[in-house]
Amino acid sequence: MASTRLEINFNRLLNRCEAVASDKSLKDWRLEKYIGALQNQLSELKKAQSKPCDEILSGYTKKVELLKGLIEAEKMPTASEKAHATDLLSVPRTTSSTSGKQLHMQAKVMYQQEMRDELLGSGHTDDEDVGLRQRQKTKDQDIDTVLQHHHQIQEKLAEEMLVIAQGLKHNVTVSGKIVQDDIKKVTDSTRLAETNLGKLKTESERLQAHTKACSWWIWVMLVVVIITFCWMVLLMRLFPKKS
Repeated sequence: MASTRLEINFNRLLNRCEAVASDKSLKDWRLEKYIGALQNQLSELKKAQSKPCDEILSGYTKKVELLKGLIEAEKMPTASEKAHATDLLSVPRTTSSTSGKQLHMQAKVMYQQEMRDELLGSGHTDDEDVGLRQRQKTKDQDIDTVLQHHHQIQEKLAEEMLVIAQGLKHNVTVSGKIVQDDIKKVTDSTRLAETNLGKLKTESERLQAHTKACSWWIWVMLVVVIITFCWMVLLMRLFPKKS
């Protein structure tokens, strides 16, 4: 339910545009201008302070885009292009978008009917029917050629992807072996370092023991030398040399 004057005017214009678009017999050239005005009102509605919630604005936007898309599809030169452009349009999913869904379905049915009329050649002479069938046959052959070409490209891409996958698998295997070898070398180096460290510790303890023993012997020798010196001095005093 509209809560502002701007939203009321917007809904009135939206209903008018949907009514004109649904009645193909009118062919109102002003419909495109109406949709332009509808877009302007929607922009103002989005900027308004008392604007509707985001869900409602999203529904309005999709309705306007659908109307604009239907106008653009109507300008396509062939029925197949019109049908394709109509299929690409986004249809509002809300429960209040029944008119939009009806417009979309109506346009699809109409363009499909035009495509059938073109294929069946309604209203053409026999020569035109033969030419139409020949053109359709040529078109079918062209489609088969394109499909075959696409199939060949897909097979080639599949083969290339298989080769790339095999190459990646080989690289992963080689990399895994290299990593395992590096881990083994690091482990061996660590063990060797631990062994050498143990041996170095043992030799250090042994050297420390030898150093301690040598230190004691040096002190003993020093004491012996001092005692010998003192003894010799004492002897020289006790037995002086005769003159």
